[in-house]
Amino acid sequence: MTKNEFLDILAESLSGNVPTAEIEENIQYYKSYIESGEESEEKALKTLGDPHLIARTIIDSFKASKGPMADFYTEQARNEYSKGMSGEDTNSTDYRQYDNGYIRPQPKWYYKLIAILMVVAVIAIILVIGGLATIVIIRVVLPVVLVIIVLKFIANYFGKS
Repeated sequence: MTKNEFLDILAESLSGNVPTAEIEENIQYYKSYIESGEESEEKALKTLGDPHLIARTIIDSFKASKGPMADFYTEQARNEYSKGMSGEDTNSTDYRQYDNGYIRPQPKWYYKLIAILMVVAVIAIILVIGGLATIVIIRVVLPVVLVIIVLKFIANYFGKS
């Protein structure tokens, strides 16, 4: 493997997983390490090992350093990578890239509005049914229960005398 092959594999493995600035910084670091002259290019590459493994370590370290914001930065890196591959801004379209590689259309604003209106309608129906149930309980069930309690009290009071 040559220096250029190593750097190409490393760059490709990092693309879409970390921001472009992070890729450039790491490529520059490994390029200067290989070209430092302390050892031959072949020996330096052998010392470094597999560029895929190095990329995985860089990605994991990057995500760990970003903590809870790691997903945001990874999504941003994927958008940068997509723009570079297609030559267009993927954020301006109505699509979103998912981890499984499928692209799914974003719902239009009016679909969201319809969904909100449906939720409001369901809540309104539940409140109306609850209100009707409360009216029935107060006007019918409560008086019947009170009459039964009064009759039991009278029966117990006059039955003991």
